[in-house]
Amino acid sequence: MRDRAIVYLSQNPLLHMGMIEAIRRSTSDILYAENDGVLIKEEKSGAYMISVKSLKKGKELIKQISKCNLIVAHQKYMVDCILNKFGLTEKIECVQAVYMDKVKLYIGEELEIRQLEENQIKVVLEHYDKLSNDEIEEILRNGSLFGGYKDGTLIGFVGNHLEGSMGLLEVFPEYRHLGYGTILESFIVNKTLEKGLVPFGQIEIDNEKSIALQNKLGFKISKDRLYWMY
Repeated sequence: MRDRAIVYLSQNPLLHMGMIEAIRRSTSDILYAENDGVLIKEEKSGAYMISVKSLKKGKELIKQISKCNLIVAHQKYMVDCILNKFGLTEKIECVQAVYMDKVKLYIGEELEIRQLEENQIKVVLEHYDKLSNDEIEEILRNGSLFGGYKDGTLIGFVGNHLEGSMGLLEVFPEYRHLGYGTILESFIVNKTLEKGLVPFGQIEIDNEKSIALQNKLGFKISKDRLYWMY
């Protein structure tokens, strides 16, 4: 079933990289994989991920899910039926950014970057409110969040979400427009490459600054969109 899933998802690898990498990393339970769609559950985040060739197939597949708090769909026609079935209220529309190269990025020496500790959760929450406290705690516990320090002062951070995507990029207001976001993201790209993985992340469609940064760093941006719901 793994091979069938990869074959289907590889028809549009930019859009599906989050699903492809979850399967490659062996952190997913493949619930369905045929030539008309794939449904998986990513185990670390608890997120369902679905891509289908038709609304009919999508409705058929989500029937087997009894409870869902987090799901990403890769076709717009799945959004309303998913929101209605599971009583979800929030939707984030994104493009996928993928670093397809194997060459590491240049990292400026202006910052010292090191792993953040669990006891630094307060400063993270002060600057980042897009995830729950529990998710931030888990990311810190996994060693997946890294801080950038300028002359010993924490100026921002970057990391990986539970399902493997890059994100949590935050540069504190007084340190913006100095190139530190580029340094932090380049660091996490290189760290991902060192593990033999593909760097990827999802960007909200109206986040022009982030899309510009991905283009600057050589990422490929999907033309199609994906939809996180929770």
